[in-house]
Amino acid sequence: MNIHTLNQALVAVYSSHEGAETAVKALQRAGLDMKHMSIVAKDFQTEEAVVGFYNTGDRMQFWGGRGAVWGGLWGMLFGGAFLFLPAIGPVIAMGPIVGWLAGTLEGALVGGAAGALGAALVSIGLPEDSVVAYEAEVRAGKFLVLASGPTAEIERARVVLNSAGATRLGLHDGLIGARARTRILSLLSDEENARVSVAEGTQWLSVGEEYLDLMQLARGVQRSSGDGGSMGKVLPRSSVHEVTWKRILNELAVPVASPDLIISM
Repeated sequence: MNIHTLNQALVAVYSSHEGAETAVKALQRAGLDMKHMSIVAKDFQTEEAVVGFYNTGDRMQFWGGRGAVWGGLWGMLFGGAFLFLPAIGPVIAMGPIVGWLAGTLEGALVGGAAGALGAALVSIGLPEDSVVAYEAEVRAGKFLVLASGPTAEIERARVVLNSAGATRLGLHDGLIGARARTRILSLLSDEENARVSVAEGTQWLSVGEEYLDLMQLARGVQRSSGDGGSMGKVLPRSSVHEVTWKRILNELAVPVASPDLIISM
């Protein structure tokens, strides 16, 4: 697996429909593949009129209480659904998230604290702690704009959404990253696993120490500036044997960190 083609997931949170629609339009103007973009939010006005949707080729048409409001987004995103999710209520979803939700529901994966939406987000590789927060945003009436695809494309989307007024922007490794993380951890001996677990509780890395951020593998090998802060879920080079470190790099096909790649902790 080449680190430069690792897929990632980007989640932007907006407090209003207008903000979310502006963000989606910005992604479209930037020439990004809209088949990789999704939106999900509560629908507060389903009681105003009958709600329904139907297929017109790759697109969806919607009518009902929110028809006029959601109409612009239907024209930009591919696929859509109206769902009633336990603990959230009526939800409008557009884009690939519809398939993830359907797969979650059909596969009887719903359950636990995350619920249907949370389980769908976990299934594409988002970490569970972040998923709980994103589901809470939807319950609170916020709008999630999601993008999932190759690292280069997601970096472009991140730049666009970063300037589009998101109240929160989260970058995650996605499903491929989650699988890569599992493979990396499988390379570690019991002794190395124990050292990594201890290292996760450490507050600082030494200046210049190399590490991999297990939650953002697409960033490759990084060096600590030693400025402090919690390490989080990272794998320091010093916590594994040199032969294991080389196996990890071969697994990801990542370059060794260069002096100009300095990441503050």
